[in-house]
Parts: sequence; C-alpha cells; structure tokens
Amino acid sequence: MVGRSLSYHWTAFSEDRKNDTDGYFEADVFRSERKCGRDLRLREHKRLERSLDECSRCIDGSRLAKHCVVAFGINTYLAVVEWDGLDEQHCIIAPMAHVSSSIQLDENVWDEMRIWRKGLVAMWNEQGRDCVFLEMSRHVDQNPHLVVECLPLPLEVGDLAPIYFKKAINECEGEFVDNKKLLETKDLRRQIPKGFSFFSVDFGLSNGFAHVIENHELFPANFGTEILAGMLDLPPKKWRKREAVEMSVQKARAEAFKQLWEPFDWTKRLDRQQ
Repeated sequence: MVGRSLSYHWTAFSEDRKNDTDGYFEADVFRSERKCGRDLRLREHKRLERSLDECSRCIDGSRLAKHCVVAFGINTYLAVVEWDGLDEQHCIIAPMAHVSSSIQLDENVWDEMRIWRKGLVAMWNEQGRDCVFLEMSRHVDQNPHLVVECLPLPLEVGDLAPIYFKKAINECEGEFVDNKKLLETKDLRRQIPKGFSFFSVDFGLSNGFAHVIENHELFPANFGTEILAGMLDLPPKKWRKREAVEMSVQKARAEAFKQLWEPFDWTKRLDRQQ
C-alpha cells in the first residue's frame, strides 16, 4: 500500500510538471531575452566608449590636435585642418561634444555653428573671396564626430559652385535610389530624419543642397572636395588622401589664421566665468 501510494504521488507530481511545461518555457525565454538585451546594451555602451576614446575631435579627447584650434566657443570650436587642404585657410567647425551630424545638434549648438559661418563669410568677403560649407555625415550608425568643412573660393568659382554641385549630386549613386537625389535645403534639420547618412553643401550664408546617402560604396567620402578640387584645377593628391602635414606646418597655419580671424573673433566677447 505504501509503495502504491508513493507511486501514485510521484505520477501525479510528474503530470503537474508536464502540464506546467509552457510556464517554465516562457520564463526561460523571458530570462534569455532579458540577458540578450543586457548584452546588447553592454556591447553598444562599450562600442560608444571606444569611439569616444579614439575620437580626434572631442574636446576632452587625448587625440585632439589642440595646436590647430583657432578659437573655442561655448559648445563648438574652429580649427585649421591637419592635412594639406585645398587652401591655406581650409578649416573646420566642430561641436565639443560627440555628435554624429548636425541633424542631432541641440538648437543652441546649431545656432553657434551658424555664428562661426557668419564670421568666416565676413572674413573671406573682406579678402574678396566666396566660400562653401560642406558636411559629410557618412555611416552615422558608427557614431562619427560631426565636422563642417569651410573652404574659401575665388569669386568666379563661388558663382559656379551651385551649378557644379547640382549636376554632381543628380548624377551620383546611379539611377535607382529610394529618395530624391537632390534636396534644396531650406531647413536641413527638418528635411532629413535623424539617423540618416547625408551630404550637404551651403554657399556662403545661402542655403544649398543635400543628398541622402543610400549606398556608401557609390558615394565617396571626398565627394565635395573632389568637386571643388576639379573646379580649382588642383592635383588629385589634394583631395584623395588626407595625410597630416608636419606639426610645424600645422602650427604655422593656425597662427596665421588666428591673425586673420582676430577682427572677426566673436568668442572674445564671451564671459568665460559663466
């Protein structure tokens, strides 16, 4: 009798476990999904940390070429390029914080970037020159650091620049694309969604053109500078490879730029104690 009773209870217990299999399975799936989510977040956090550590544009990064910086704003800075450049005054505007495109900038940072542009336009206008501003936000999913390239141009080249860029954008990436190739920019931050890779060019303080990049293999990183180099009749070495020039050359270029920029330097009016 005892044997039969134990057997009966064991059978009943086994049936209960069998009937509860779905519950155990769902719990296991939940734990597994939660662990996968945790692992994914951890990997993403490590990837972000690595990109910040290796970034040469972050203001707190060890790789920033501070000797190339012309002036620091509140949230942004102006610097000459470390490579040969298309002109001795080829420079960049960049945010101090790590942001991958102008689409993602806070409003106050976006406005500050525009202040730099106004100063540069005024400076180059005094030199009898025109200018363009290029943003190449490729592979934004890889979290690059936003840089706007600023290039002075002879007036006759500046007049033709919109025609050349419009033609080049309309002919890029082949025939089959999902998005409209050429966007005439009025408010770039409203025209392109966050997370999209794109190229944009502005002509002085006027709006310009933008293009959403769909195939990175068909849209080179040097797209904008190649067009300008062609217009300026410069050799391929000026735009194909951006190899850093000697530090002494970088320092001399930055010092020369600072002297030119001094009358237009809005940052001198900042209260650094705030």
